[in-house]
Amino acid sequence: MRSILMSMLALAAFVAEGGVEAMKNLQKPVGGRPAVLSFGGKDGREFLLDGVPFQIRSGEIHPQRVPRGHWRHRIRAAKAMGLNTIAFYTFWNAMEQEDGSWNFSGRNDIGAFIDMCQEEGMWVLFRPGPYVCGEWDLGGLPTYLLRDDVTPLRYTGNKQFMEAQTRYLEKMAEIAIPRLSRNGGPILMVQLENEYGSYKSEHDELAYIEWLKDFWTQKGAGPFYLSEGSASHHLRFVPSGVAVGLDPADNAWQMQTALRVAPGVPVFSSETYPGWLRHWGEGNWTPSRNALNSVRWYMKDGVSFNLFVLHGGTNFGLTAGANTNPDGSKFEPDLTSYDYGSPIGEHGNLTKEYFEYRNIIRAALPAVAELPEPEQPVSGELPAFRLKQVCDFHALRGTKETQVFCTPPTLESLGQNQGIGIYTTEIPAGEAAVLTCRAHDYALVYTGESFVGTLDRRLGQTSLEIPARKNATTLKIVVDTFGHVNFSRFMEKDRKGLIGDVKLGDAVLNDWRVERMDLNKPLPAPVRKTGHVRGKEQGALYRAEIQVESPVDTFLDMTGWQKGYVWVNGHLLGRYWHIGPQERLYCPAGFLMPGSNRIEVLDLHMVTEEPPPVSGRKERNMEVHKETRSLNNQW
Repeated sequence: MRSILMSMLALAAFVAEGGVEAMKNLQKPVGGRPAVLSFGGKDGREFLLDGVPFQIRSGEIHPQRVPRGHWRHRIRAAKAMGLNTIAFYTFWNAMEQEDGSWNFSGRNDIGAFIDMCQEEGMWVLFRPGPYVCGEWDLGGLPTYLLRDDVTPLRYTGNKQFMEAQTRYLEKMAEIAIPRLSRNGGPILMVQLENEYGSYKSEHDELAYIEWLKDFWTQKGAGPFYLSEGSASHHLRFVPSGVAVGLDPADNAWQMQTALRVAPGVPVFSSETYPGWLRHWGEGNWTPSRNALNSVRWYMKDGVSFNLFVLHGGTNFGLTAGANTNPDGSKFEPDLTSYDYGSPIGEHGNLTKEYFEYRNIIRAALPAVAELPEPEQPVSGELPAFRLKQVCDFHALRGTKETQVFCTPPTLESLGQNQGIGIYTTEIPAGEAAVLTCRAHDYALVYTGESFVGTLDRRLGQTSLEIPARKNATTLKIVVDTFGHVNFSRFMEKDRKGLIGDVKLGDAVLNDWRVERMDLNKPLPAPVRKTGHVRGKEQGALYRAEIQVESPVDTFLDMTGWQKGYVWVNGHLLGRYWHIGPQERLYCPAGFLMPGSNRIEVLDLHMVTEEPPPVSGRKERNMEVHKETRSLNNQW
């Protein structure tokens, strides 16, 4: 026992080389003035900024999850907490459009975000992926990569992937290289890929990471780091000379393996988790006390760290991802909110934990490091209002495919990312029989105009009984999707819509017609008005025009509704679902206008012409209906 304790003490001292001295380096980025981050000190284990030991105190904020008008507040809140760096992912699939064009406006203007960090005196850790995980749809990769049935991702042997990746990284280099600290910008380091050692596919290769390192080196970037788990098998793809970020490193003991397998470079905690992600049907967000203890250690010994996430923001639209086991079982879609139990809440609210972190960090910094006072954001309420039914769901018509398919096609093969697919075929008269199919991810099944039941991928449901039929009739399967899996090798196999053969009893059903509703685009006009009797069909479109005098951030309370989507003036806020835990959707002030505002709700189950009222609340609902543990990356 004594020898183990001595080893741990020696290890702690080794990790903390440069320790307190690193915290004394309060250098900030100044526009146009070069600064060089390097590795040095004893055995190359220290971060040096212009040759002086430097502690990276970072918080993760994803600009593409935050309304652009709130960027500066979030950056300043990080600074007021005592941090000196902002880390962030870039989400490729939010920037490259379906037609191959690029959108760097609004929340996608990451160059402007980097510049704003520099204006506020904050350094940057740049994390361009191309794969980022981040509980984001397909981990940030574009879903056109999934059009074919077999798609090896993150692999030099896939020519299509490598060509697409190169196009993307060229765009990222145009933004990042002029903003490197050595070129007078705030970017200290570029992360090469993300958690590649955790991927565990059949085609893992060091050559892929080496390719990325060569790409960025030729562009003039460096130094680099990788974020990986702390076990030895996570660290088998770390090139020489690349710093190691651990997800997480909560104590010196967790760093032991990295220090052994990656000589001559710093090791730090690239993702320390103040909370954890949440899926539909789980409990509400809860902060982690473990991370507070970790930050105490970092500040005691001068260890560099990044809080993932300092501020999570929101998965607006259809950007939320999902998790599964590596074999595709246990499908768990992520919420619209990305609150994460973070110190800075979804609408920028500074939590109790925020001030605890601030006190720990401030107490350890030199007296000359005066922290600015943080500012609580403003939010407000909207009076309750009622929406009127515009039409039933089945009066909406999307894009019809002219081809008749033998086997139902995936939405990706038809060029659509998520949304809704409506699959129809004819079935003969007959006795009751079991329908067997894989619906990704949630399906409503009809015979004729009669609702039969649902299939929920989360629950592993792949069959239900179709009632007896006196005559031939139409089988209709309305498939509603969640985000693509964003972690594990099953990413390569996750497709949306109906997957593979559909059987009624022992008979395979063929001759499928497909209609698609791309919810990222304006909703289609109804082909008939409401009030038309349509048997037992589910779902309807609702609309309201509300007056807002002075727009403020608010949360639309969808309590009492079933499952669907909300638009505000054409902005898709995201998904809601009565199973919780999220019952309120964040609506930034920038989505509202003084005067008249249009609110639209597409509910897949609601049929009443008088649905529950909706109101705007100051805060997101936080009641905990069930406990869900913060896993701290311990899957």
